[in-house]
Amino acid sequence: MNTLAKISLSVLFTLFLTACEQPNSTKTQSSAESPVQVKEESKEEVKPADTGAQDYKMLREWQDTQEKALNDAIKAATETLTDKQKADSTLMQETVNNALLAQIDHIKISAETLNIQNNEVKALKDKTLEVLTLGAQMIVEGAKMEKNPTPEAHKAFGELQTKLNQLAEEGQQLENILRAKYDPAPAPAPAPAPAPAPAPAPAPAPAPAPAPAPAPAPAPAPAPAPAPAPAPAPAPAPQQ
Repeated sequence: MNTLAKISLSVLFTLFLTACEQPNSTKTQSSAESPVQVKEESKEEVKPADTGAQDYKMLREWQDTQEKALNDAIKAATETLTDKQKADSTLMQETVNNALLAQIDHIKISAETLNIQNNEVKALKDKTLEVLTLGAQMIVEGAKMEKNPTPEAHKAFGELQTKLNQLAEEGQQLENILRAKYDPAPAPAPAPAPAPAPAPAPAPAPAPAPAPAPAPAPAPAPAPAPAPAPAPAPAPAPQQ
């Protein structure tokens, strides 16, 4: 059984990065009482500053830094191996495991330097470290199980896996709440208003009615027939 099949580096990163804080208002001590104002009625209660947003940002940046350091440590460790050594799956696995365990120790030390005031962000940091601690324990137990795969070893490893899954779920719930509170996804851009329908084209002007054809010119009156010429008078009869 391959240890990386049980807890791969990517899974460890996922579990590490899912631990998130749920920032609330922190109770910070501040003395805003002025020495000049001694009258009780002039004293106003100073509300503690809510550092949740900046603490959440600080922790996220720290997580990003540690993720890169974890990657770099594993890369540096495996680059020291020859090609022949890299082909040895057992040696390669041990090299990765040792790099992970060493870097997890550095992460725990680094976490102590975080100046987080918000109680819920502190809870997230603690959740992150709890996940890493259990992840380191799984790496060790997984290596033992490979060398001696007894039923007891499998059972112990399975119990660790169940607990780690539970921690991951708790961390994801915190992450969802805090992301919505301090790093919400940008609202989707409103859909563009539909373009107005083009105005209907004006109906074509009716064609002008054709001009009436001119009335035909009246036919000219027929010329009057010429009067018949008068018949010639009869010639006088000859005298006898």
